Amino acid sequence: MTDGLTLTFSGGELRQLLDERIDYHHRRVDRWAHEKSRTSEDETEDAPLLPEHICTNEAERHAWRAQVLQFIRDHVEPAETYRLSAADLEFGELLPSKPGWLEQADYEERTRVAFTLERATKAADRLATAAQHVLWNRDAEEAATVTPGIVEETGEFRTTRVDTGSGPEVIMIERK
Repeated sequence: MTDGLTLTFSGGELRQLLDERIDYHHRRVDRWAHEKSRTSEDETEDAPLLPEHICTNEAERHAWRAQVLQFIRDHVEPAETYRLSAADLEFGELLPSKPGWLEQADYEERTRVAFTLERATKAADRLATAAQHVLWNRDAEEAATVTPGIVEETGEFRTTRVDTGSGPEVIMIERK
């Protein structure tokens, strides 16, 4: 019995598939090098010039990926049989490419989650700031009668604990 989904490949077949992916990445390096060498005369409305750093980064990413796949290919024995898991297939880029619309949908989902998380973080920050403001400015008379509790000092910070009596303990951390 096999645990999980695994696919069986001969070493020779696996090397051939890896060679195809390595060739793909070499073509992408060439494409990004060409893109980097374009001048304003080559620019069109449909093909604007891309920033040089983007071209450089993409060329380096594809070159690195080709090196990773070459390293793996060089350690695959042609006469052996290999059982690959879904993670192995994905890492080796051995699965068929996603259609463009699905790739776009995945991208939109990832960015939607990231933007939602960013908005939630900003809302929590605003709430914490408002709560701090309310606690510190709650009642001037009460604040005048409250004496600071334990004061701890380090080389960089002073921590003051204030018992407000009717409310929660307030901890104030100040940078010296």
